[in-house]
Amino acid sequence: MQYTTDVRIIRLMCTGRVDPTMIADAFIEGADGLMVVGCHFGDCHYITGNVQARVKVGLAVRLLDYAGLNPARISFSQCSSAEGERFVTLITAFDRSIRELGPLGTGDRLEPPVLKKKLHIARTALGREKLRWVAGKFTEFTTTGNKYGEKFTDHEMWRTLDTIIMDEMATHEILDALQSRPQAVLELARELPAAPTHSQVRAGSAAQRSCRARRSGRTFAGLQGHRPGSSNGCLNSGLSFRIRPWDIRNTQAGKPRSSMGNFSRQGNARKSGRIPGGDRV
Repeated sequence: MQYTTDVRIIRLMCTGRVDPTMIADAFIEGADGLMVVGCHFGDCHYITGNVQARVKVGLAVRLLDYAGLNPARISFSQCSSAEGERFVTLITAFDRSIRELGPLGTGDRLEPPVLKKKLHIARTALGREKLRWVAGKFTEFTTTGNKYGEKFTDHEMWRTLDTIIMDEMATHEILDALQSRPQAVLELARELPAAPTHSQVRAGSAAQRSCRARRSGRTFAGLQGHRPGSSNGCLNSGLSFRIRPWDIRNTQAGKPRSSMGNFSRQGNARKSGRIPGGDRV
């Protein structure tokens, strides 16, 4: 059994040790692809290491995809130490797919210089506590639930991470732009044609449905963007609406409702009867 010599193997005690920033660092340093191979679920010597690895790699894939990297460049697979033939098959198939994509920057949505800048910003976002905290609580919240006993599905958790990814990337892109010189909000808006956040789209849609946007005010026309995890690469193609500044309330666009802390506060409020039950995200 043989596999290509272009592969460089880095051994770890457990795939749970893989940090999302390590994945970003690999592409910043010029890697064309990265595969994480761990043991099968239920066979982890450290109990839940491979489960945590699945979440961490999934987080890195979604954020780097949002930054412009082709998600096919990252793979998470499982293989036991006794499955040598399977390991060779996985490596060979992944090597073939990367060769079809070509070197970094050729099969991606952005040109190499822009992509590398975006990767640095994504690496910074992956190292911050907001994404790491939610990723760290992923398994707990989907199995045992939060402190109020609320359990969340994988879909709910990934949807939450998707909205946080958009917010965090926008935040760190702004901070990166401000490193060179002080800029006004209007200058930043011209320099950073970022996709609208989930909360902006939600607020605008709600305002349109309730006919609160009939007067002139804030306008978002033809919103285009890439939502993490989407297949068509479009957030809301051709969506057009107008919002008055006072229609954007704190619970919609002013303060994101995507943090897990808000999940807990909403659950507590529902139990105390302060607000009716509803969508938890």
